Amino acid sequence: MVMNREKFAALFKDLISHLYDPTVLETHPLAQYFSAADPDSSTSRARAIQNLILQEIEQLRPPGSEPQSQSPEWRPYLILYKRYVAGESPREIANALFIGDRQFRRDHSRALQALSGRIWERYLLPQDGQAKEEEQPSDENEFVLHFEQLDLSETLKSLEGILSQRLRSEQIHLDLCIPAHPIPISADRVLLRQMVLSLINYGLQLCTADRLKIRVEAAPTTAGILIEFETDEQWEIIREESSELLKYIRGWGKRMHARIEEHYPPRGQRGTVSLNLVFAPIKHRTILVVDDQAAALKMFERYLSRTGIQVVGNNNPEQTLQLAAQLQPDLIILDVMMPRLDGWEVLQSLQSNPATKNIPVLVCSAWDEPDLAYSLGAAAFLKKPLLQRNLLDVLYQLNLLE
Repeated sequence: MVMNREKFAALFKDLISHLYDPTVLETHPLAQYFSAADPDSSTSRARAIQNLILQEIEQLRPPGSEPQSQSPEWRPYLILYKRYVAGESPREIANALFIGDRQFRRDHSRALQALSGRIWERYLLPQDGQAKEEEQPSDENEFVLHFEQLDLSETLKSLEGILSQRLRSEQIHLDLCIPAHPIPISADRVLLRQMVLSLINYGLQLCTADRLKIRVEAAPTTAGILIEFETDEQWEIIREESSELLKYIRGWGKRMHARIEEHYPPRGQRGTVSLNLVFAPIKHRTILVVDDQAAALKMFERYLSRTGIQVVGNNNPEQTLQLAAQLQPDLIILDVMMPRLDGWEVLQSLQSNPATKNIPVLVCSAWDEPDLAYSLGAAAFLKKPLLQRNLLDVLYQLNLLE
């Protein structure tokens, strides 16, 4: 990824809006660039980012002992200081500087441009003035995703405190609608939180009303977080200024099989904006484990605990055919060495029954006999003792995990 001044400025607006949220700062796309700017820092990456930004805000203070609230020379510093150091709301700052809300938005944008430009030139601009792809760290390569089953409703609940605090500072009321029932999706926990917070931050840049609506929605084939608010005639300018941030959010979504649906008013008109972060819901999978050892059943439950797959145990091989026909599981994991009826006999009976012959079977055995398993109709074979990664690899191959 090539970073240039324009991309940096767009992403910096998102970064500074989370200046006091260490979790977001640690995983933000710009975090690695700040680390490169101060490689010898002994503090955490989040603290180093905070210190550097606050230090650079102070460097924008004009000469003179007393701030002049109505002086254009002082305005960029006062806006940044009041907003990000003193924690004042945009309305409070506008009143203190005797300017309107629209003028505040313009001046705030210019102040952020000045601050990001200063940081870019002092710390991040390559010595020859050209951004070189091979010299820039790659966020996509550095950040390894860890997919797990997450509850979209619970994720939004966990962000409610951060959102409420942020919106209070903006003097915006939050209408939050979260269903009581879980909405499972497969995603990386850290990146999901980053996406939601960044998308809401983008919305706040466009929002000109005193109310923001966020709700979790679920449909038979999709699940998502919908953000709605009112904007004015200048929404196109803000959208253009935030184009790089939107590219990042879309890129993150692509890595997690999610998409962003955007709806805006007609050009040059005020109206409602809706931003919808859409995921494919988890398909509920069931695996029938046939093993006479209770410890083995517990092992499979532990190995699959974060996949969203339901594990049904059966320690009586003689009941396997009836149970499989009734449950119609997505996979049968079959042990071989069992009393009264061994796994090979169970596999043959499953393959000869029309109600169960299309259910894939994974044979697990201490004996290394994959050829026999495949000849009897098994879809996969694993030799005991089992490793979790080998089991998950088989599930990916059988399209039971995404």
